[in-house]
Amino acid sequence: MAAAPGAGLHARLVEALGRLIVEGGLPQGEPIVPEDLGRRFSASRTVVREALRVLESKGLVAARPRVGTWPQPPERWDAIDPDVIAWRVGGPDGPKHLGDLFELRGLVEPQAARLAARHRLPEELSAMAAAYGLMADAVERGDAEAFAQADPLFHAALVRAAGNSLFAQLQVPVLAAVRAVPEPPGETLLAHSRVLTKVLAKDADGAEQAASRLLETLAQYR
Repeated sequence: MAAAPGAGLHARLVEALGRLIVEGGLPQGEPIVPEDLGRRFSASRTVVREALRVLESKGLVAARPRVGTWPQPPERWDAIDPDVIAWRVGGPDGPKHLGDLFELRGLVEPQAARLAARHRLPEELSAMAAAYGLMADAVERGDAEAFAQADPLFHAALVRAAGNSLFAQLQVPVLAAVRAVPEPPGETLLAHSRVLTKVLAKDADGAEQAASRLLETLAQYR
């Protein structure tokens, strides 16, 4: 199915404006003038308006009748939106935000592993095992790119396997941290294997400890 006219420009404009706001290129104390954006990015009023609506849904801007559209402070941004996370990691405070993500990961994954060992959701355990198989195959073939593609699948399945709907939502920032700092294949495959083995063995304590040790290993490569 062909993309709608302007669809590519719309996505690029959302990306460009999102990064500008995160990087301070559109200051919080100044209103956003859609006409200026249209001229700056050679975009129609409709495309600009739709892009701003997307950013409003992410908390980056707020629009009010007769007041206009204004950039919003970081505390109003959607902290677990994948685009917002990517923009922040790539922004001026990227190292600090990446550190925050890694701290969150350290809180979430060990507990997710513990809960996964208790709840043992068959579909998610199968997804973990399948992802691990892809990772092991990638290591055997020396394919770092294939490993990097399979690794997030393992961690997403682990968080979902906790069987907690609130935890499941936290897979977004967890995966952002996974993708932002690629895991060395050879050095971490065994640690992933231990997490999977303990979860499958219904060893809640062991699964939590294995997940913690995996993160300790990863901390060396940040």
